[in-house]
Amino acid sequence: MKNLFLRQAWTMMKQHRLFTGMYLIGTAVSIALAMTLFIIFYIKLGPVYPEYNRHRMVVIENASHKIKNQRGGYLIRNSNISRGFAKLIKDEAKSIERMALQSRGKCTVVNTDNNKKTTEYLNIVNGDFWQVFDYKFVEGHPFSEQQSESAERVVVISTTLAQKLFAETKVVGKALNLDGVNYKITAVVEPASGCTPITEGNLWRPIFWRSDDNEFVGTYKAYIIGDETEKIKAEIDDVFNRYVQAQPKENIYTMEVEDYWQNALDCDGETTLLDAIGKYLYILLAFLFIPALNLSGMISSRMESRLDEIGVRKAYGATNRQIISQVLWENLLLTIMGTIIGLILAYVVVITGSSWITAFFDARINEVTPREINADMLLNPTVIICTLALSLLLNISSALLPTLIALKKDIVQSLYQRR
Repeated sequence: MKNLFLRQAWTMMKQHRLFTGMYLIGTAVSIALAMTLFIIFYIKLGPVYPEYNRHRMVVIENASHKIKNQRGGYLIRNSNISRGFAKLIKDEAKSIERMALQSRGKCTVVNTDNNKKTTEYLNIVNGDFWQVFDYKFVEGHPFSEQQSESAERVVVISTTLAQKLFAETKVVGKALNLDGVNYKITAVVEPASGCTPITEGNLWRPIFWRSDDNEFVGTYKAYIIGDETEKIKAEIDDVFNRYVQAQPKENIYTMEVEDYWQNALDCDGETTLLDAIGKYLYILLAFLFIPALNLSGMISSRMESRLDEIGVRKAYGATNRQIISQVLWENLLLTIMGTIIGLILAYVVVITGSSWITAFFDARINEVTPREINADMLLNPTVIICTLALSLLLNISSALLPTLIALKKDIVQSLYQRR
């Protein structure tokens, strides 16, 4: 029966080419727009290279220290946290599995063998950084927490920087000069996309001891993973509150502890995930409702021309369920074709316009590395399943109501249409 419905649908598509073309265009555009939105949110919130631990990550990026001056005002220091305070958190918050610390600044990088040089953003990280973020190591191994503590002058570079300075990627053991200081390359990694602002970059070295490590405010952002993020946040708040109580009363301290999604969507602590993405659901509903309304009108007009066919089928014993099934299967064939076109269109739009598409809902994306969208971001099962579900919903919502209205008419009235 289904094969018969599909053959009939194919025949009718060839007979009504204008309707078919308009239907395919309407479906393809709505699917392409929705698919683009799904891809953007997957890039922002999903497990993409090398940020596979986003779902169990807590972020500390903003901290401030207000010091009361002699005139009654405050000297305000807005920055991140110090390594010393981060160490205090890690020692006392027992639910923490790993804590990555990161600071970033520009430096001049020179290959001392051939004097090739470039300016790069230098990521200053601890050993746990390589456990929190799962980079692919092409050669060598990352520096450990012990190497970071011992201030060993080693550096990890990306394949992009290796090709730029050495014209090859097998460079472990070779030397680089960073702002006048020599470092030994200990590993080469596949670079992250500019769409992942935390992990993008081409150059990483260990953290060294600084004089401000005993203070609260410093230059490090913290990315913490563990199985119970709410418990981790509660423990960090407890450490922070005890620290503040031990400080002079004239000092005021603030610190933001967020889930990864709160940080990525720039939400405050009172906002739920549903609230955060709720405003974007209206866009998705527009992508779905407006095309569905237009397609429903087209199908309604088409059903009017098929009343005689429906009347004859009902006169020969066809049930309403059989007629609805036929219309839905016919419509499903058109929807599937439109969905395929829409998927192709979405991929073309996202790939060719990745530099502005990925920044559309995200002002945090940096310009350090190109905002390239890889296959892992595009060919994700979650995104494809959501798109197919949307396609099915579009099929049912656009075809079901006109069919039900047509079926309410009696057989005599339907057959009268033949006159």
